[in-house]
Amino acid sequence: MEAGEHQAVQLCLESGALISTQQHDLSTPVHLACAQGAMDIVRLMFSRQPDQRGASMNATDKEGRTVILLAAARGAWKTVTALLRLDADLSVKDNLRRNLLHHIVLSGGLLDDFHGEINERLKDFGDLLNERDIQGCTAMHYASRNGQLKTIESLLHFGAIVNLKNNENQSPLHFAARYGRYNTVRHLLESKKGHLIINEMDGEGKTPLHIASQNGHTRVVHLLLVKGALLHRDHKGRTPLHYAVTNGFTHTMEQLLAVHSHLLDQSDRDGNTALHLAAMHNKANTASLLLSLSCKISHNEQDFTPIDYALHYKHSEVAMVMVTHPSRSEEVMSCRTKRYTCLVEGLTAVMPEVMMVKHSFQALQNTEGVGDIVPETDQPLPVMNIMVRYGREELLSHPLCVKYLETKWNSYGMYFHMLNLAVYTVFLSFLTTNAVQLMAEKTDRENFTQVTSAQLASAFVYPSTRAKYFLDIMNVLEWTLYISAGLMAAGHLSTAVVDRSNQYIMAALAVFLAWFNYLLYLQRFNRIGLYVVMFLEILSTLLKVMFVFSVLIIAFGLSFHILLAKIDMNVKTPVFDPFTGNVTMRSMNMSDKGFHNPVISLVRVGTMMLGELDFLGTYLRPMRALESSAWYQIVAATWFLVVFIVLMPILLMNLLIGLAVGDIETVRRNAQLKRLTMQVELHTDLERKLPRRILTMVDKTEVYVYPNQKGSSSYVSVPDTKHVFRVHSSYVLRD
Repeated sequence: MEAGEHQAVQLCLESGALISTQQHDLSTPVHLACAQGAMDIVRLMFSRQPDQRGASMNATDKEGRTVILLAAARGAWKTVTALLRLDADLSVKDNLRRNLLHHIVLSGGLLDDFHGEINERLKDFGDLLNERDIQGCTAMHYASRNGQLKTIESLLHFGAIVNLKNNENQSPLHFAARYGRYNTVRHLLESKKGHLIINEMDGEGKTPLHIASQNGHTRVVHLLLVKGALLHRDHKGRTPLHYAVTNGFTHTMEQLLAVHSHLLDQSDRDGNTALHLAAMHNKANTASLLLSLSCKISHNEQDFTPIDYALHYKHSEVAMVMVTHPSRSEEVMSCRTKRYTCLVEGLTAVMPEVMMVKHSFQALQNTEGVGDIVPETDQPLPVMNIMVRYGREELLSHPLCVKYLETKWNSYGMYFHMLNLAVYTVFLSFLTTNAVQLMAEKTDRENFTQVTSAQLASAFVYPSTRAKYFLDIMNVLEWTLYISAGLMAAGHLSTAVVDRSNQYIMAALAVFLAWFNYLLYLQRFNRIGLYVVMFLEILSTLLKVMFVFSVLIIAFGLSFHILLAKIDMNVKTPVFDPFTGNVTMRSMNMSDKGFHNPVISLVRVGTMMLGELDFLGTYLRPMRALESSAWYQIVAATWFLVVFIVLMPILLMNLLIGLAVGDIETVRRNAQLKRLTMQVELHTDLERKLPRRILTMVDKTEVYVYPNQKGSSSYVSVPDTKHVFRVHSSYVLRD
């Protein structure tokens, strides 16, 4: 039966199976066939056992449904039509006291599909129109809830009553308003009794306008207001605005207040205004809107203000909005509270997070037992150095550690670093000027004095005396800069010390290292420094990858050198002299192509990776001009070139680009953490050299942060601190 096989059913019937037999859920085979819409099987069963037809059609399952109710509940409309033509009983109801119309509407059916059958049994259908189920709902209630316009039209056409109430005294219009059925509400209001139901109240005294406002259906609210809905109060004395505020529907509030602005300060039976209810239910958006509309801040029957309820229920969001409101914050702060002497006391006692953020550095400054881990017992920042020692970068990025480093940076680190940067800038300007003037072919001993003085000052602003200073690659580069700058300046004294050619080399090296080192100085500063560290991270990755794939550069460089270095050609090619403007003919030689020397050949392969292939001049023209013996070398070199193009410019270069920018967020995070490590090392080195008296003056054990203060800045950005810091208004943020 469940498979719907016609022949199997026929065989069972021939074997004497009864169609009125019930299974565990009390359903009969006719129930199952009707539920599946298998009307041909139903006719077969009725034709084979006509004496069982009446009993089968009126048999009920465990939910009290007959076959026609079950078919309607399953949406088997053709079966319902056939059963109606077989004179199925329409007066039956299930255990929930729902009749055929209830099930048709709940399953989304259209009464137009049964128009002929309804007309034939109009009286029977008329009795179903206004019958209530166990909840007191008629078919019109469910059609209104689901927004079935055509069904509503049909029900009204056949005489359904639109103002029948369910057990909660709710009409179909209440249902439509609750679920935001705009067109249904409009259709019901335009019916003959629409003017009678628009202001009807339910069991709680709520009108459709109350219910639409409570659920935030702004279009329905607008429609009801246009149709003339009155502003009644419910049994609690609340208006529709109160319910819109309670659930945070600002657009509905604006719609109501645009028509009835006097609702703004109306109170319920307990004396609660809309602002009281917003504070009770922690609706920050509605509280902000009410304050912006100039609502009154009043006391209710219990002498509570809205801010009293925010403090009582510890609703920090609405309290934050009220005390930080652009135009009403002073009025809110001056409110008298029932429990506290002033609002500041209440915020401090109940919601300190609204007032400020306190950072206590005692855990970071506690040196007890640290000497067992860090060998230097007098080492500054001992806890921070432990984090660096064990590589706990996730701890370094904790907001407390970041704020601790920021405090030290603002206290003294920034000033010493700016001093060092200023001295280095003077040295850089003298060095650059001297290197540029070097091309003027004149010796200037004054330049030697300027460069040397600035060089010494830059080198000894705050150098480290520790051995690890010379193990840092950046410090090695810096001393290489000073040495090359000194040799360049020494060339001004005598060419016997440094000749002109070597002086140019030292000048080029010094200028490059000086400006590169200037870039490294910017690592300490906010935002700019982050990009510098990111650049160095990507550079480090690039060098590691290039070190691995330098094998390919050597392979191709030596191959091209072997194949092309000894090829001589007699082909004359025109050469233009830019100085004389003459064009001369000269023989082409492979030494002009950069493969005559193994080292130069490796450099030539590096330029080829960037696109400088010179295919015509290096491969095609020699291939056409050479004899057979050398011709094979050019052909072999051409095949090597094809392999080179695939492996190097295409594969390798794209790999390098992918490594550089493929995971830029990871690079950024690593750069951020590396900068924190650098800051720990910087302050450790500075505090080791500064007098303890100065450190005692500038050091702090705790700081208070007022996050809403404008103009505050830090040397390092902290990602996503919105869950750490709470915002407060400038009214409270006074030191």
